[in-house]
Amino acid sequence: MSDSYFDEGGPFHLKRSGPDEITMRLPVDRDSTGMIARECTDNDCAPGYFKVKPGTGITSEQETAYCPYCRRSASPSDFLTAAQLQYAKDAVFSEVAVAFDRAIQQGLGLGPSGKKSYGNTVSLSYKPGGRPHVARPVEEELRRDICCPHCTLEHAVFGLATWCPDCGGDVFHVHLDAELEVIRKILAAVETRRETLGSRVAGRDVENALEDTVSVFEAVLKTIAKRQLILAGKTVEEADGFLEKTVRSQFQSPRAAADIWSKQLGLELFSGVPAEQIAALTDTFEKRHPITHNLGIVDRKYLQKAASGGLVGRDVRVSAGEVEAAIVVVSDALLKLYARLFKADKT
Repeated sequence: MSDSYFDEGGPFHLKRSGPDEITMRLPVDRDSTGMIARECTDNDCAPGYFKVKPGTGITSEQETAYCPYCRRSASPSDFLTAAQLQYAKDAVFSEVAVAFDRAIQQGLGLGPSGKKSYGNTVSLSYKPGGRPHVARPVEEELRRDICCPHCTLEHAVFGLATWCPDCGGDVFHVHLDAELEVIRKILAAVETRRETLGSRVAGRDVENALEDTVSVFEAVLKTIAKRQLILAGKTVEEADGFLEKTVRSQFQSPRAAADIWSKQLGLELFSGVPAEQIAALTDTFEKRHPITHNLGIVDRKYLQKAASGGLVGRDVRVSAGEVEAAIVVVSDALLKLYARLFKADKT
């Protein structure tokens, strides 16, 4: 490119692609698991941030990709993150800055030294500003890795998502199973922890597993309720308002959650789930109150709701078996509810 202010090659692989056109290729680093960050094209989508692993999923020509949270579709190249866009802008500015310096030097007729003399009394010099530093994009770490059962795309998301970024298929059950499997692994290690670290640490592991199970139940119900409300014609703001003002934290209780679903959403939450399992789930979930708010000590508020009894001032008793049974009921109830609501919705 002797007649150009730009040099071919370099860190951004510059290449002349036309008489007045220069192309650049910017390498984007993968994380430690080989994934590349992506972001929803809708600025209002929350959380909107996810990652995909190139070489998995749809490996042929792909025209459309999807947001795993809201299923907004666009060209795969449109799902750049804010950090990647800034990286691209900085790279362009870096190359333009160098070209600008070169244009000035050539325009003024300056030599390699950047100086030019006019007789014995007048001289002209120009000092280039140098190439601006271009920082690689720093992306967030995500802890929830998922493999799509439809197209085998390996991807990572924040919290609970519903859609595969590649094929757009419904992967709700995979996300739910993954969340519950983490809790199952914690419970499976309880006896080993008891032997190596003592009964109190093992007991706290079981208590934490219960809290996580309640959190999954609550979060999934909110996700399902929001989607159902939007499908019924509510705006996103109206659906969020219902969850914040009406539901609040009531989805932490099977009894309160069932009441809201019946009266507010017109559906039986535990349809098809045996009554004795619902009762056992409710009893187990009630133990979360003293665990979370009273260091695991039974108080009168807990006794007013609990079916299993106990003595004020004593430790609440919850076993790994109880939590494992609760996980089974939670999975069964949520999957059945989801199937009833969205079985005809293939997208």
